[in-house]
Amino acid sequence: MMVTWLVRKYINFKNRYNNIGENTQLNISSNIDRKSKVGSYCYIGKNSHITKAKIGNYCSIANNVAIGQGEHDIKLNSTSSLFYENTYEELTKENCIIEHDVWIGTGAVVLRGVVIGTGAVIGANAVVTKDIPPYAIAVGCPAKVIKYRFEEDRIRNLLASNWWDFELTQVKELFRKMS
Repeated sequence: MMVTWLVRKYINFKNRYNNIGENTQLNISSNIDRKSKVGSYCYIGKNSHITKAKIGNYCSIANNVAIGQGEHDIKLNSTSSLFYENTYEELTKENCIIEHDVWIGTGAVVLRGVVIGTGAVIGANAVVTKDIPPYAIAVGCPAKVIKYRFEEDRIRNLLASNWWDFELTQVKELFRKMS
């Protein structure tokens, strides 16, 4: 009986999240809306909330991360949603794009419409209000690029390789050769 319940729960979970790539680990307390897509080989930690986002392969998203949540219209007389003519859907028009191999630290907030480039690292509790380039390390509120993970040549080679499109065994072999 317990096995049947677990199988049913798993099937319901998979049906709800059919927009999740293979070998991706999603903590059960996290929420990913149906308009979001998460690539393969990703990890999404506890209590993370993802709205209208496209997340690439090999991404690591820590606990308590918020990506693409709705925002209140500060140009109206009141910020209360009781006075909105727009629906929540309209307030989250722009999708977030988290490219491949991105690491987003605990408690970070990524505002709607932001693009985070491949290989970027977002520090814990950062608030990302604008696009972050590939392989940049960004921290703070608002998040600012403090440095890059690698030299320009290595970044160029990594981006040109499109390694995130390969299977895990191929990626390991490629990285062994690049070391």
